[in-house]
Amino acid sequence: MRAVVGELAVPSAAVSTPLHHATHWRRLRRAASLVVLAMASLAHVGSPDTFFVGNAGPFQIRVATRLPGVIPGRGQVTVRVLNAAAHPPGVVTVRAGQWNVGIDGAPPPETARPVPGDADLYAAELWFMTPSSYVLFVSVNGRTGSGTALVPMMALATSQGALGPGLGVLLGAMGMFLVAGLVTIVGAAVRESVLAPGVAPDSRRRRRSRIAMAASALLLGSALLGGRLWWKVEASAYRESVLYRPFRSEVGVREDHGRLRLTLSIRDPRWTGPHNPLSRYNTLTPDHGKLMHMFLIRSQSGDVLAHVHPTPRTPDALDFDVDVPPVPAGRYAVFADIVHESGYAQTMTAPVDIPFTDRGSSRAGDPDDSWFEGASASEAAEAQFQCSDGSRITWHRGTQAFDAQQERTLMFSARDEAGRPLAIEPYMGMAAHVLVMRDDGSVFVHLHPAGSISMAALQRFSAEWPDLAGVHASHEHQMDSDISIPFAFPTPGRYHVWVQMKHEGHVVTAAFDAAVR
Repeated sequence: MRAVVGELAVPSAAVSTPLHHATHWRRLRRAASLVVLAMASLAHVGSPDTFFVGNAGPFQIRVATRLPGVIPGRGQVTVRVLNAAAHPPGVVTVRAGQWNVGIDGAPPPETARPVPGDADLYAAELWFMTPSSYVLFVSVNGRTGSGTALVPMMALATSQGALGPGLGVLLGAMGMFLVAGLVTIVGAAVRESVLAPGVAPDSRRRRRSRIAMAASALLLGSALLGGRLWWKVEASAYRESVLYRPFRSEVGVREDHGRLRLTLSIRDPRWTGPHNPLSRYNTLTPDHGKLMHMFLIRSQSGDVLAHVHPTPRTPDALDFDVDVPPVPAGRYAVFADIVHESGYAQTMTAPVDIPFTDRGSSRAGDPDDSWFEGASASEAAEAQFQCSDGSRITWHRGTQAFDAQQERTLMFSARDEAGRPLAIEPYMGMAAHVLVMRDDGSVFVHLHPAGSISMAALQRFSAEWPDLAGVHASHEHQMDSDISIPFAFPTPGRYHVWVQMKHEGHVVTAAFDAAVR
């Protein structure tokens, strides 16, 4: 049995320096690798905001939730009523409840106010106090009816504020001034507070005053030192317990009885076997019928994509195995999606080297596994990708350039050779799966016609609150060859976009590129 295991690495130039310089460079490289890991440690990856399209009773709504970056913090929620002309909304409210308390333990609803200049857009701000899985209750009331949509989301702490040098100097100077003032007040009180007006303090009182001032300075210094240590402990606890970190994992390829097997192993102190039902890291739940969705993308070029579904080797779900798909040899970026029963979803990342394989003898381990190899369609207002079966998928981009953080609707259509709408079949329950990756791997998002939400979390919350009006309509999707998905590219750069649909029992994949300003 042979194994090829990928490890995260940061390239660096070879240098010849003294020992202390070499140590310095090693520290810099280690710090750089931590920065890369931090960039790649968001769920999905690098795109923590939530986008959703669904129904709240008769109202068709599009919801975008922008996180504050730090938790606790206030996030921004916008609700657009897409059919406001036919169903004018009256009052729009939003309410966020943690996965384990729901609507009964949630704070009172906040009224979303109309945005000036856009009559169909409503905005509100909500406090998110805990880094956990949430369900957003979006209620719309109007003359034609009322309804509530459930929007699963996660409140992720993706940054930790730093104290700038200018503010630090200012606060330090103010603190020293206050300390000096307090010490002076203590000394004056001991020396003169009980003397009659005009009486000068004797040497004994002056000596006691100096002792009191020294003791006060020592006490205040100890308090400041204790405060500094407390601040460091709090900052460390925030990094370890609040700041988002996906499970630590590694991916390897091994030969097993003539079969080339790929294994993802979770090696993280938060996931060691027995699962706490009260934790957000509780047992895994199927998403589109699978416990894990794994995507392998060939590094640098991005011209090869494999969408496979590993299965856990044991009930503890520490190791997931899958046959290596028939892809060319090379280095691949691996993205693995899992969802907990709490609705908490995360994407684990790792690289892996896949050796040369006999591609003719490879076979799918799961009927929904798929793979693709080919160049992307050229960028255009109507970018078309010609599929191998003669059908074509068009990305209706329009002439407007893509800007980072700007919410847009990604619109695609599928047509057969004669130009007729392609007969789309459910692909794991959805009309389409869309994958978005920045070319350096710092962003990876798995989208559906409902948006970027976890469908497993939506089904879990829908089953818990089935009496809410309009909740079922929010996750029913027709098999339409024309799809639209709300999304905002999180950062500027070049992106690869893959669209996957199912036709006549086969998965059709189209590849596109996009430049984001």
